[in-house]
Amino acid sequence: MNNPIIALLGNPNVGKTSLFNRITKLNQKVGNYPGITVEKREGSLTANNKTYKIIDLPGTYTLFPNSLDEEVVFNILVDQQHKLKPNLIVVVGEPSNLKRSIILYQQARELGLPAIFVINMIDEATTKGIQIDIPKLESLLKTKVFLTNARNGEGIDKLIKAFDSIPPLYIGNFSIPAQYVTPVEEAKKLFPLEHEYNTWQYLAKGNVEFLSEEKIML
Repeated sequence: MNNPIIALLGNPNVGKTSLFNRITKLNQKVGNYPGITVEKREGSLTANNKTYKIIDLPGTYTLFPNSLDEEVVFNILVDQQHKLKPNLIVVVGEPSNLKRSIILYQQARELGLPAIFVINMIDEATTKGIQIDIPKLESLLKTKVFLTNARNGEGIDKLIKAFDSIPPLYIGNFSIPAQYVTPVEEAKKLFPLEHEYNTWQYLAKGNVEFLSEEKIML
């Protein structure tokens, strides 16, 4: 693929936009998503003998949307027909609060999305005396973990080289609560989605913008 799309996904305040700026070298454009006030950041990067489109997704704590920003992120990642559907998701975390970022990464993988994990602002781990067992974290996440510092460019080249990587198969731990198994099975018959987790998402949200009434009736 000559123009892969790479999406940066992360909680607010993890240095995601600084990482985006470092990767794109400010070769970017800023606007709004059509019809809404949510900021849209896109950039480009030429590396690995191809040109990538880099998307800085709005900061989000979850892929169960509770705000307009989170709704935008959900639709881009889950709608198979979305023009910004990424080929690879880079989930960005920071040392002080990895747990939230790990949850976000696991949600993305449960949805069947290809993703790798980055710990940005890695210099703060040393400053704050935080020790991270990287091999153990990689075993938990079932992917390679990259360490970066967007302020000085540390680790950026290694991350960029991984943009063509295919994340290993992810076997999640998600299971439908017993009391909801029957409704989920009925829902899957009405609108078969790619993954059971997608169906659970649909039921939990009550509405998914890109699933039209026509698709639901198929």
